[in-house]
Amino acid sequence: MKYRLLLILVFAVSSVFAQSNVFGEASNDTVVVKQDLAKNAEYFSKGLEEKYNENFPVAIYNFEQALKFYNDDDASMYELSELYMQDDRNTEALSMISRAAELQPDNKWYQIRLAKFCVKNGDYQTFISIYDKLIENEPENLEYLETYINVLLLMGDYDKVLETLDVVEKQLGKNEYVYIQRIQIYDEQGKKDKAIEEMEKLVEFMPDNTHYIAMLAEAYRKVRRDKDAYPLYLKIKALDPNNKYINISLMDYYQSMGEIDKAFDEFIAAIKNKNLDYETKSQIYDFWFQNRDDKNSNEEAEMAGRAFIETHSDKSIGYYIMATVYLNDKEYASAKEYYIMALEREPSNFASLYQLSYCDIQLQDYQELIKTTEKAILLYPEQPLFYLFAGIGYFNLKDYENTIKSLEKGRKLSANKELTADFDTYIGDTYHILNNFEKAYEAYDRVLRTNPDNIYVLNNYAYYLSLENKDLDRALQMSSKTIKAEPKNPTYLDTYAWVLYKLGRYDDALKYMNKVFKYEKNPQGINYEHLGDIYYQLGDTKNAVKNWKKAKKEGGEVSEFLEQKIKDEKLYE
Repeated sequence: MKYRLLLILVFAVSSVFAQSNVFGEASNDTVVVKQDLAKNAEYFSKGLEEKYNENFPVAIYNFEQALKFYNDDDASMYELSELYMQDDRNTEALSMISRAAELQPDNKWYQIRLAKFCVKNGDYQTFISIYDKLIENEPENLEYLETYINVLLLMGDYDKVLETLDVVEKQLGKNEYVYIQRIQIYDEQGKKDKAIEEMEKLVEFMPDNTHYIAMLAEAYRKVRRDKDAYPLYLKIKALDPNNKYINISLMDYYQSMGEIDKAFDEFIAAIKNKNLDYETKSQIYDFWFQNRDDKNSNEEAEMAGRAFIETHSDKSIGYYIMATVYLNDKEYASAKEYYIMALEREPSNFASLYQLSYCDIQLQDYQELIKTTEKAILLYPEQPLFYLFAGIGYFNLKDYENTIKSLEKGRKLSANKELTADFDTYIGDTYHILNNFEKAYEAYDRVLRTNPDNIYVLNNYAYYLSLENKDLDRALQMSSKTIKAEPKNPTYLDTYAWVLYKLGRYDDALKYMNKVFKYEKNPQGINYEHLGDIYYQLGDTKNAVKNWKKAKKEGGEVSEFLEQKIKDEKLYE
């Protein structure tokens, strides 16, 4: 192809030579002209070759050399205009194409490129004048008309666009492009009724195009013509049952009409629709449940979860949903099973790791809790929650050294007051077990400074102080807050009664211990022992021994003196 082009150029140069001296021998000037034109042709040919090989700087050099040997070489100007533009030499590019178009005003390619430059520079009027001539010469050239219309749209001359579209329609008949352009213009002008009229014409023109049917249905919905939209949705479903968006459209329609059961059916169908992408399904799942709080939501979530597992078994969402369904029903073993399956598909999912940890705690599976939190901490070393869960695991396994390590590290990472209070609560309980009462009380004090009404800490703190016969008035004050907050809580009533006992207020202590047995369905050994001690101090040894024996039978956390008290029928503390 290159050789053919070069041959044409040689013939062109020969033609110029022939015209320069038709009647005789070549003059010196003619020889010079012939030599210049030959050089011009040579450089132009090299320029084309380098351009096709994408050696653009070399191509520019050759075209510029070609121009030096022939100043009116419009072909080189045309090529340079493109290459200069690529090189961001816009002013030079415009100069080149303007000169080429001036030299060859009938060359449509020059005119088209010049018009393109005009648009780039915002010179829309020159563009219009150029394209008016182009369209006049080729009135059925749809490409010209589309370009012309696009620039008119840039100018915001919608009336002129509509006039041009009328011309196009007369020349080409009913046309998809014309309908679309009119719809866009009417939308831009806020003429909703006219836009809908054009959509209706477009759907009539292309009755099986589900995209345009959906577009018309949505337009109806926007102007509250829901009854007109509904048959269009049904038509789409009939034409294309697996249309990826039809279930979502119908779901939204039925919801707006209050037909929740039908909306839910479409919601499930959307999840099962293999043509709808996974991300969109996840979004509509969130959308569906964000306002659902009725008794059916857990059942609906289960159906959605099973639909996700059926359609996207490789994704974690279905298993996570099922796990959460079981979690809501407090079926922790089943929930744990599904969280594990979710994590097999998405090992770093924070929510699954969190909920799995919670299930381990509820199932009192503390060995598994440690394993779960170890994985979570590797993935989220700056997340304090997993250190708290690890601390709970170690605490219940009686590994108090690792309990303190985990809790102290997590506490340093916590920026949340309530979460920090949880750390301090467990730290206090752990140090108390280790008989480090000073650090235990420091931790409890930190909690109460943040939240003076933390009844769990108030209760424990008061009880531990009573065991030491220390700060009993403060202990009574703290314990009284707990029974005001929860007057039927047997644990808090027991603590209050015991503090009263330590203060020597035995009648009051008996009154509150009786409330313990009123509200506690399964009294502990320590409750019976406390009651026995109170009876003893009131001089009722018979009832004291009777309750001590019950304490021994129930077992649990009873005092080391219980056996001796029963044997000697005497109080030891």
